[in-house]
Amino acid sequence: MKRKLPVLFLCVCLLLSSFALLAVSAEEEDLVLLIEENFDEYEAEVKGTSTTMPKLFTLDANAIGDGYIRVEEEASGNLILKSHVFSQVFNHTPITGAYEFSLSIIGAQGEVMSGVFIRAPQTGSAAYYEGDGSPNNSLCLSGIFLYPHNGTLGVNVKTYNVNAPNCVQNNTLTLTLPEGASFGSNANNVLKVVDNGTNEISLYVADHLLCKFSMSNPGKKYTNALVTDPCFGTVVLSDANGKEIAAYTDTLVGSGNSIIGWATRSCDMYVDNVCVKAQKHMEAILAIASLPSKVKETDKEQIQAARALYDALSEEDKSLVSNLKKLTNAEAAVGAFTEAPTEAPTEAPTEAPTEKPTEAPTNAPETPTEAVTDEATTPAETEAPAPRVVDASLAIYILIAVMLVAVGITAGYVTIKVRK
Repeated sequence: MKRKLPVLFLCVCLLLSSFALLAVSAEEEDLVLLIEENFDEYEAEVKGTSTTMPKLFTLDANAIGDGYIRVEEEASGNLILKSHVFSQVFNHTPITGAYEFSLSIIGAQGEVMSGVFIRAPQTGSAAYYEGDGSPNNSLCLSGIFLYPHNGTLGVNVKTYNVNAPNCVQNNTLTLTLPEGASFGSNANNVLKVVDNGTNEISLYVADHLLCKFSMSNPGKKYTNALVTDPCFGTVVLSDANGKEIAAYTDTLVGSGNSIIGWATRSCDMYVDNVCVKAQKHMEAILAIASLPSKVKETDKEQIQAARALYDALSEEDKSLVSNLKKLTNAEAAVGAFTEAPTEAPTEAPTEAPTEKPTEAPTNAPETPTEAVTDEATTPAETEAPAPRVVDASLAIYILIAVMLVAVGITAGYVTIKVRK
């Protein structure tokens, strides 16, 4: 009996390990890669719009001050993306649900006049690089604004104040980076945002948790015409140990869709290794958003690819695809191209041969035609059974059953050996 316990203990450990592996794999599969760009395959001075960035981001550089966004080469030969004065990079299609956003910040000038923004509200006419008047012309309406400088990260949570310039109140804090981490041309300069899509954001620098934002009271709207999105009424900032650092009310932190990116005003900013992951439905949303507004027959494959991404989603994820109407409209438009040619040829052949040939040849093929059609359609119908939906939990139940059987067999075997 004493020998039975170690075996049982071993089997239980194996079972728990299997659960842990399943949990990790499920967590990893929750997010899909939307964009990953390190600019290495381009040459210096290539425009940012010629990279893969436009798949997710709008790249806009104002002509004031000769603004531009383009690939630059460092002295080491590494290629990076430079945003030069009055520029903004933001996702053209708002992100819904959870996401991860990371990038290497090689350099950021101008203190509060260049930086990364997250959970920014959409704006009517104001660009994200516009100054809000205080302090030092900080970037406008940026939700949570992060401005990195060497060994620190500035955090600015925007709040609504009717008496402030543009009704935007800036609330700034300076956080010290983890030991060994800094922003600049080194391997430890990655800033990562992990947003659960509802009420919590975690900030990491060089894989070290720096701080967390906890949001509540969503759906708040203000009379300021520049902010059209609903925002969180309250945001609490805490450090890596969970200690509260600050709390803000009447915030301009978006509570619905997420707008992320970076901007510069009268200065430059250099970034590399841009990566964004999001939930699976965002992949379909982006594919549909990229469909042309005026559909041509040659767009058929692109439309079919968007449909395939949508059909592969679960019913729950499908309900999150807000632009499905654009897909169905595009399918209807491309369908009109394919239907038009089929009607034209049918009239010409039937009228010409009807006079000379007798009715016999025309009637003769009727029987085989019906027979062939019936035989062809029956298998097609039977070959497409209704899709089977298998609950992911079934695999877990089977795994548990297999492990329990293994435990029973092993325990019995050990018992027999002991009795012998």
